[in-house]
Amino acid sequence: MEENKNIKKAKEELDKINSDEHERMLAELREKAIMDEHAIRRTGYNEGKEARNIEIAKNMIRKNIDKNTISEITGLSLEEIEKLKI
Repeated sequence: MEENKNIKKAKEELDKINSDEHERMLAELREKAIMDEHAIRRTGYNEGKEARNIEIAKNMIRKNIDKNTISEITGLSLEEIEKLKI
């Protein structure tokens, strides 16, 4: 019973949003903001991961580990590894 009540309430809200141009625009903007926030979080994660891989590569270079091995472990290309300042 409770589930049907919630579904009915959600449908009513959706009908309200769809019938009102302003509400529809606000809903679209909210959805876009949520997607943008997720994209920002993913980008920040990837940038942090890349920075960590660079630090790992630098430490491996200091230990005289083969650059092919460094590339394999960190995912950095040989060209990226060659450009690293130690």
